[in-house]
Amino acid sequence: MMSVNVSMPVITAEGEDAVVTAWFFDEGQACTAGQLLAEVQAEKVADEVYCSTEGFVVNRVALGDPVAQGAPICQIAAFIEQAEPASVTAPAPAAASSPQVLASPAAKRVAKELGVALTGLSGSGPGGRITEHDVRASTQPTAEQMSGLRAVIARNMRAGHAETAPVTLFSTVNLGQQLPRHLTAIIVKAAAETLTDHPQLNGHRDGDTFITAATAHVAIAIQTEEGLVAPVVRDPASRTTEDVADSIKDLAERARTKSLTAADYEGASFTVTNLGGYGIDGFTPIINLPQIAILGVGAARPTPIVGMDGQVAVAYQLTLSLTFDHAFVDGTPAAGFLQQVGVSLAS
Repeated sequence: MMSVNVSMPVITAEGEDAVVTAWFFDEGQACTAGQLLAEVQAEKVADEVYCSTEGFVVNRVALGDPVAQGAPICQIAAFIEQAEPASVTAPAPAAASSPQVLASPAAKRVAKELGVALTGLSGSGPGGRITEHDVRASTQPTAEQMSGLRAVIARNMRAGHAETAPVTLFSTVNLGQQLPRHLTAIIVKAAAETLTDHPQLNGHRDGDTFITAATAHVAIAIQTEEGLVAPVVRDPASRTTEDVADSIKDLAERARTKSLTAADYEGASFTVTNLGGYGIDGFTPIINLPQIAILGVGAARPTPIVGMDGQVAVAYQLTLSLTFDHAFVDGTPAAGFLQQVGVSLAS
């Protein structure tokens, strides 16, 4: 066998992009079976790749370049060709002459003032002449293209918007005069309980088919230094609020220490994202594909409320923002879900 492909492991789903975050063998370096070859990552889930046989590591993909899960990231070759030594001594290179730079007088003056080397610039003037604008533009910061895992997340976000017919509904909820503890956990549990009465929102899409989930497993959006992740709280409807709160805390800690596994992301049928801690009221969350709905939670604020008797009292209110895919769900059942969640939170 001349060479063996080493594939990107299937971490989240075959065909979805992942990236190599570290190589432990240089190009052409000898390896043996069982040695750690690379570290890879997909949607914040890390994994390790080991050498499957002995040989030489060749054709490595670049760090951070998106690779489809299941596709090759390198090869292990049985042998590599060695270059023949040169039979004659190469002549010493000739001394380089100072390059001639075609630049306008103004460009030369500004380059001297700013300490810019004209030899490294490309001119936009006639005949390739470097202009004053070229010199000043070279000192401006350039846009940084997204790459690696950030690019993978960006593509998934765009897909969540482009491949759906998103509609967002807003509802203000009265939480009462005392702000409850574990508010996010309460909302996650209330959403899961309400999904049992609204199965058309509980599940995931497969092409043009909606597959209803037997149990509501709710993903919770968590911000990390590298981006947004959404691990899953299992069956919150059947658990106590304190238990759900502990689960969310554990997921958040493991997300920030990069210790979540692929299993932590599997099986979600709905997502909750909370921006209330940043003082945000209503917003339009992006659907977390392949789900078809996501619930946004705004800040809980003390608000004067006029009662039916005309008396004014202060109570905490927050805004819920439900984004759903109108291709799969009509507005009335989506509104009914949002209303029922609000009633549950107000009771």
